[in-house]
Order: sequence, then structure tokens, then C-alpha cells
Amino acid sequence: MTNPSLFTMAPAMFFLFSATAAENTAVPSDTTVKTDELEVITVYAQRRAQDKTEVSVAVTSLDGDALAQRRIQSSTALSGLAPNLVASNVAGEGTTPSFNIRGVGMFDYNTSTVSPISIYSDDVVSGGANFLSSSLFDLQQVDVLRGPQGTLFGRNTTGGAILLMSRQPEAEFGGYVSVDVAEHDSRQLTAAVNAPLGEQTSARLAVNHQDYQYSMQNLFPLGQDGGMRHNNARLIIQSDFEHFSLNLKLHSENIQGAPKPIYSAGILKNDGSGSLCALADVGSRRCVDAFGYAVPSDDYWQTVADTFDKKHDTESYGASLKLTAELAPGYQLKSVTAHKNLQRFHSFDSDGPGNFIEGSFDSDNEFFSQELSLAVEGDGSFWTSGLFYLDESLIQNNDLDLFRDFRAIEALAGVPAQFFYHNKLDNSSWSAYSQWEQSLNNSFSVLLGGRYTREENQYQARSDLALVPVFIPAFWDLTGEVKDNEWSGKVALLQKLSDSHSLYYSLSRGFKAGGYNAGYATSAAQAADSAYAPERLNAWEIGGHWQSAQAGLSFDWAAFYYDYQDQQVFVNQTSGPAPYHVLKNAGDSQIYGLEAELNWRIDPAMQLELTLGHLPKAKLGKYQTEAVLVPENRLPFTSEWMASGQFSYDFSGMLHDLQFQLGFVYLSDFYFDQYENPYTQQQGYTLWHSRLSYQPMPELELSLFGKNLLNKEYTELRFDSIAALAAVTELRGEARQLGLGVTYQF
Repeated sequence: MTNPSLFTMAPAMFFLFSATAAENTAVPSDTTVKTDELEVITVYAQRRAQDKTEVSVAVTSLDGDALAQRRIQSSTALSGLAPNLVASNVAGEGTTPSFNIRGVGMFDYNTSTVSPISIYSDDVVSGGANFLSSSLFDLQQVDVLRGPQGTLFGRNTTGGAILLMSRQPEAEFGGYVSVDVAEHDSRQLTAAVNAPLGEQTSARLAVNHQDYQYSMQNLFPLGQDGGMRHNNARLIIQSDFEHFSLNLKLHSENIQGAPKPIYSAGILKNDGSGSLCALADVGSRRCVDAFGYAVPSDDYWQTVADTFDKKHDTESYGASLKLTAELAPGYQLKSVTAHKNLQRFHSFDSDGPGNFIEGSFDSDNEFFSQELSLAVEGDGSFWTSGLFYLDESLIQNNDLDLFRDFRAIEALAGVPAQFFYHNKLDNSSWSAYSQWEQSLNNSFSVLLGGRYTREENQYQARSDLALVPVFIPAFWDLTGEVKDNEWSGKVALLQKLSDSHSLYYSLSRGFKAGGYNAGYATSAAQAADSAYAPERLNAWEIGGHWQSAQAGLSFDWAAFYYDYQDQQVFVNQTSGPAPYHVLKNAGDSQIYGLEAELNWRIDPAMQLELTLGHLPKAKLGKYQTEAVLVPENRLPFTSEWMASGQFSYDFSGMLHDLQFQLGFVYLSDFYFDQYENPYTQQQGYTLWHSRLSYQPMPELELSLFGKNLLNKEYTELRFDSIAALAAVTELRGEARQLGLGVTYQF
């Protein structure tokens, strides 16, 4: 446990460091400026372009070009690039992703889940879990906001928000084509073209194609190694007139393929004794599961999984229309209207070579949102107010097939069961928000924000049950409604120590409504117990932003304390052979931690970027009923330490137009569920990446790149299947990958 006195002293230490290092160099606040030593980053944390020193929020800004160079292809690959940000495909690519910021997140593969972290793509909120995963291509910038967001954004979130900003149309014709070829049969094509359509109108079309296999090799006869093919297209049309502008965005996505094969890691010794394996042996041929299965190889990226019939298919499209009008000098009205549709089918295998726990997710999602906001800028003040409406419907036709292999054994034929879930969920949310920023003098400004949210969740949950030889329709058929309304808000003080150095002090109240978790229940009682209540979060934070153009250095830090009430927690009940997964409200959880980011332009050729996140305490509040226990353990997916960094060197002075980058992402130990079972712990690991690029001419760039350079063995998921299979279900990370890239601009 970290000494609390050290945590208490840390803000003062940071304050003294920042104050003594402050420079008096003025930096323009309305644009991105590049000096000889340092690029000053403009952020959109408060829904408008601002210098980072002018915002009272912890925000990390990621450049779109830098993400493309890193081959960051999905929002779930942003993990570690901002302090205390963890993202993962918790049940495999194509299923519901998990985002965790400062220990606040949602580990739940159920498509009915609403995450406490929202993704905003060009001002449009993600909505439910199906819309959380986004392909990243042709982006201008990504901003990661940490802490409760709600007084300026459409959807209320307790954990934070990730803002994706696409490259917008420009008045001149141009574009680029980028092609990658890499190991694991990986191919990628990204292209964009910008075309003027008139004096006031321009268009930008961007497309992205990805085709790849996973590094896992499936040794099962007819088993698939798995892989995906993505096709994305985005068209943006921008029209600018004297007093208003229109922005129309159309986008589509198609994903097809087969899921990554899982690894069923038995925990029993392979000697017939029934004794438990040592932790170090789990995942080797020295261990078997309850049925005596062990993989025929100790190669980490080889498995045996019955996946010949498993597949994934996603079809998604959407449109948004943004209208911005200047009503009068200093008065701006904005309307954002959006519609999205998604259909997804994903089948999975959770047991390796057998047919004991298998199933599928089949979703049909419709989403509509409307946001109307008014911004008023005065002498030393900025006031924003808005109205937000969201309507989302989800139809699920999922299934869970348990112990199918027992159907052929007469003595065990009564054990197998297959559940067919037919659920319909409708979510409607209305809210009004307002935030006022007022300069008090040359040094201090105050921020006051408030929000009222009213949310209704209606659900119908029905399940059919297939036994041997009986089929039971409507084994349960439930309807219900969860209604919530709440006030939340923020108060903050921003202190400008100089034009390039600021401190902020804030208190935020976050709120997330309750709902119904339409997961894999196996009884009517479990299905009826799947409604959950709202959660609330009080967040105290102090932080600072400092930039020194003369020294080529910027430094950002934050210290925070979270007091959670009724935190919504996914529970994997592991006591019985049949899975029981439910979302419940824990007690009063507590989280506190520190964050720091450093960007140092050492000289014109060298640059160093570092981020650090520390969560000494991230404790769940206890919750217990007859069937469910949430112990006072550490929050899942929450490392105590995480860090990332990148070193860049430009060899242009010696070798013309040659550049080199080397970076890493580190996560310390964490657990995948709330029970802290040693068999489901992920040990700390570091992933290294690198890139070498050469431009023989200004329009052409050639590159070599590598991911997981040291071929580190790590897991994306460890799921407790011990009661059912005497095994841990693992999704293993990707092995080392080397590749070549070519980019041509015109």
C-alpha cells in the first residue's frame, strides 16, 4: 500500500516544480503553433479549440498522423497511450470492448451494457456497447479526457470521454494512398482524397481496408486460426457561408471473418492425481482440464480449439448533420443530428477442443441522437448551454450452448442445455446542461457547470430452453422498466501563473443511470435479478499544465480522489458449473492516483514523450446477496502502474530524410475479475514498437515497422471457467509483427 502522506504531498511537490520552471512566453490560444523546439497542442476538451493551459481538465492529445505511424487501427488499441487508460477486446475482437480510465470502466462482453466511458466521433456519442469499437483512420486528432464529463457533452459519463476528430475537407484538391504489408498475412490500404465542389463547399472521401490473420495457430483439425477483414468508408461534405456552416458525414463499416481461437488452460496436474498445477505451469502440457485435455505443444501461440464453424459479421452505417450558425457576434448555435444502424453476429468457443461452453451474440442496433447547444462569448467569459436527446433500441437473439458433448452419453444426457435469448431493450435519455467560465482577474478564472439527466430503460427478456429431448418455449418472459433522473455538475478554479503555466482545482459529480443487463442468465430468478441501479461518483482533482517553448519542454500532471456510490460492477459468479454473469451495484468504492505527461524536444532532431499513471488504491465496495458476492478487492483491469513512451530521432542532418522511432507501453499486474483468483492474474508486461522511415522525395515515404518487438507473451483475457471445466479460458495477445509501408501524397 502506498503511504497516504506521499499522496498528500505530491500535489505540492508538483506545484513547486511547475512554479519554479514556469516561463513567461506568451502562447496563442486559438491554434496549434510550432516553434523551433516545441509544438503547442490545441485541445478540444471543452468543445472548442483551446491551448491546453486554459482547460481545467486532465486531457491527453494524440496526433492522427502519429497514430497512423504506430499502426493504431482501432479505439481499443489506444491502451496505455494516455495515463491510466486501458482498452481491450475483453471477449475477442468483434465483441463488446472494455475501456477503463482511472479504474472506472466496464468489463462486460454483453451488448446491452452502457459504458461509463463514451466515444465521441466528430461530436456524435457512441451510444451502447456495440458502437464503442471504432476503426481509426484519416484522423486529425484524438483527445482523451479523464474524469466525469457531462456539463459540456451530450451523454453523461462517470469515467471520461475519448474524442475522435476526422480530417475535414479542405479547399484544395489533394490526398494520399498508404499501403502496408506485414507478418500474419496482414495487409492494409488507407486512402483519402480532398476535392473542392464550389466556392463554399468541399468534400473528403476516406477509405480503409484491413485484412489480417491472428498470430495464434490452431492445431485442431479443421480449426480456424482466425482473422478479420475490415472495409470502412467515410464521406464528409463541408459548406461554409457567411454566417453559418453545414457539415454532412456519411460512414459505413463491414467486418467479416473468424474470431481468434481461445486457449483453454487446464489447472490440474497431468498425472491423474487431481492436484492443482503450479501457477507457472498453467498453459503448458504439464496441466490438463477436467476432461483430460492438454494442448500438444508448449508453443505459447499454438492452441487446440474447435472453431471450424465460428464466424463474425458486422454491417454498420450512419449519418450525421452538423449545423453551426453565428446568430450575432459572440453568439454561436450548433445542432448535431445523428443516426446509426448496426447488425452484428459473433459466435464463440470458450472451452478449446470440446463442446462444453459455446454460443453466439446476434444484435440489431438502431441509434438516434439530437443535440442543440448555444455558446456565448463575452468579455472574459464563455457560457455554453445545451439540450440532448438520445433514443436507442437493441434487439438480441443470442444463444448459450452448455455441455453439448454430453448429449451422446446416455448417463449424462440430462445435463446439456441450450438457451435461446430473445431480448428487446429501448433506451431514451433527455438532458440539459450548462457550463459558465468567467475570468475573475489576470490570474484566476472560475468554472461552474450543471446537468439534469432523465433516462428510461424499457426491457423485454425472453428465453427458450432446449433440453434432451424437450424444448421449452418462453422458459422465462419478463418485462420491466428502469427510470432515473439526477442532477450532476462541476466546479473548478483555473489559476494562470503565467501565459504558459496554469494550475486547476476541480470537484465533479458524475452520474450514470441504471438499466437491465440482458446477459447469459440460466434461470428465471437470475434473469429477474438483472436490473441494476444508477451509480454516482464524486471526483476531487488538482492538476497543472506547463509549456516552455524556449526549453522545448511541456509537462502535465494531475492528482485525483474518487468516492464512488453504488458502482456498477460486472460479476462473473464462479461457484457453479453453469455461467452466471450479472451487472450489480457494489458498495462505496474508492480510487485515488497520480498522472504525469512529459514532452521534451531535446534538440531539433530528438524528441522524448513519456506518460505515467499510478493508482495506489482502486478498491471495490463490498456487495453481497445470497447468490452474488462482490468482495472488497481491487477493481478489475486496473494496474497500479502504467507507463508509455517514445523516442524519436531525425537523421536528416546526416542521412537525408531518415527518421527513427522507438517506444513502449507498460502495464503492471492486474486481475481480470473481482475475485483476485491467482489463476486469472496477468503479470506486468511491456510491449515495444519501432519505426524507421525514409522519404526519397517529398511525396513518397517508405517505412519499416514492428510491433511487440521482443515477442512478449501476454493475455488479453483470462476468464474463470474453473468450476465448469477446471480451466482458465484465455485470449492470448499478438506475437511480434514486422512490416513494410509505402505512403504517397498528391
